[in-house]
Amino acid sequence: MPLLLARIDDRLIHGQVVHGWGGTLRPTWIGIVSDALTREPARAALYVFAAPEESRAEVISIPEALRESTLQTIRAERSFLLFPSVLEPLRLKEGGFPLEEVNVGGLHHAPGKSAVLPYVYLDQGDREKLLALSRLGVRLVAQDLPTNPAHPLEPFLQGTP
Repeated sequence: MPLLLARIDDRLIHGQVVHGWGGTLRPTWIGIVSDALTREPARAALYVFAAPEESRAEVISIPEALRESTLQTIRAERSFLLFPSVLEPLRLKEGGFPLEEVNVGGLHHAPGKSAVLPYVYLDQGDREKLLALSRLGVRLVAQDLPTNPAHPLEPFLQGTP
């Protein structure tokens, strides 16, 4: 089975992911890809605990996500990958991960970031990383919930939505 959703969302597992995307796509495995979070076991456990009861969640590093065993899990399960920032999917793609599309669903306001959509705020570094992903052949789609319209993100990165 192909990867159901690869989503950048700085909140990781929360209502939109659990009820919105999870209720629609019904994942059985959720990989939370974050090197930083793997170094914080107590915080990582909170995200694992927040996963839908029909899903098994794991916090994994970028190197772990690139392992063949992770690809086998993705192929065998109804899988989501969640990323806290634009860095993780870029590193995966650069590492050879077969990432075809990334949902940018929640990058919220922070100092130095400007609104692209009500749920997507980017700084120059984010834009550069997303453009690099796009150049590597990854489709970038901004969509907060599956019931809301999807927006191709590339025009927003060029400054002309």
